[in-house]
Amino acid sequence: MQPEQRRDWTVPIVIGVVALVVVLVLCLTGGAAAYLLTRDRAPEPSPTPSPSPSPVAAVPSPSPVSPARCLVGRWQETSYTSYGDIYGVKVQLSGAGAVFDFRADGTLSIVRKTSMKGTANGDRYEVIFSGTHTINYTADDKEINYSNPRSTGTTTWKVNGKVRDQEKLVWITTPDRYTCTATELRMYGDTYAEEFTRIQPPGRPV
Repeated sequence: MQPEQRRDWTVPIVIGVVALVVVLVLCLTGGAAAYLLTRDRAPEPSPTPSPSPSPVAAVPSPSPVSPARCLVGRWQETSYTSYGDIYGVKVQLSGAGAVFDFRADGTLSIVRKTSMKGTANGDRYEVIFSGTHTINYTADDKEINYSNPRSTGTTTWKVNGKVRDQEKLVWITTPDRYTCTATELRMYGDTYAEEFTRIQPPGRPV
């Protein structure tokens, strides 16, 4: 029987201590690096939510002015031409000056202090209107219709400067055809045409 040999524990202990030291150094180094990386990194900003666009109110398209609505306002007669029989003679008369006031409530007020003149066969004819009319009217896009006329004043006929007749002023309710813009109005029929320009209120540009 061989004598028992004593095992030398010095070398394993030294190796274990060295390994433990290496592990501790690695852990400390890694922790320090992680700390430095964490400390030096600037925090990422949190994304700021973009503001929602404010809703834009829809602007309604302006409605076009209807021809009947265009009539509303005051108009100065700038031209009147008609053909008519005066004492059996066909005469072309012309003149201007009446003021028409078409109101939104469907009434028309007319101030007519005008003189229409013409010649035929060497004779001079003149028709003088002096008075007012108040009339109810309705209109579509082509025609004006009248009703319930109330008139005051006179109509005087002259031939060669002499009065031939004088009668009460009346309004004949024959419909007028018409065209209308912001500044001009034309009323017409088979034997006459009448043109107007709008009278602007004070302070309103022309």
